[in-house]
Amino acid sequence: MLVILLLAAVLWWFFGRGNPNALWQIVSQQCVPNQQQNHDPAPCVKVGLTEGYVLFKDSKGPYHDLVMPTEKVSGIESPILQAERTPHYFALAWNNREHISGELGKPLKDAWLSLAVNSKYGRSQNQLHIHVACLRQDVYNALGEQAEQLDQQWRPLAVKLVGHHYLARKLAGTDLTQEDPFRLLQNYVAEQGDSIGNYGLALAVSPQGEMLLLANRLTLTDLNLGSAGEIQDYRCEVAGNSR
Repeated sequence: MLVILLLAAVLWWFFGRGNPNALWQIVSQQCVPNQQQNHDPAPCVKVGLTEGYVLFKDSKGPYHDLVMPTEKVSGIESPILQAERTPHYFALAWNNREHISGELGKPLKDAWLSLAVNSKYGRSQNQLHIHVACLRQDVYNALGEQAEQLDQQWRPLAVKLVGHHYLARKLAGTDLTQEDPFRLLQNYVAEQGDSIGNYGLALAVSPQGEMLLLANRLTLTDLNLGSAGEIQDYRCEVAGNSR
């Protein structure tokens, strides 16, 4: 049975992902040109030409946004994300979290929200996209229970999230331009002799207001493709929404 499931995952990777450039085509051929020529970000919600990002409402929803670079960045494994000149995309995504609140029509606690990037092997698109959405209720509960056990070092989380093992750590503050999640994870995986492309990465907030980073590594025997987006709920039931 395990062999069959692994084979299915491999077949999905090669044949089941659709057009892996669809998001980049939307950004580069529609949103950015429309903003430049007509001062209209459509079909994106927002285009920050100076900051170098777009905010796009994903059709997989109803409460699910994507923040993407306006330049070509393949994904979490791209060396561009480690360069000093590169925008802090996690900070830009977090600063646009209120769009989800606006769609829900009510304010959302930061502890209900999350950002997530999937691994190179757990994504369907080859343009970096940060998922902005609420946490699953069970993940919210687990992080609330585990947050006090975390510090500013990457450590295995004591409980599984959505059936998978995660690493977790706290940030020293709340300024994601000073503590860039991509760079913090890269530092860790380099020490392990590993590749960042094998990891999914997520950001959440504890009930006490501390920012938390979560990372899950590709582990085929655990049926884990490193898709950190699994911790999110696009219906936002954690906020009492049942749509």
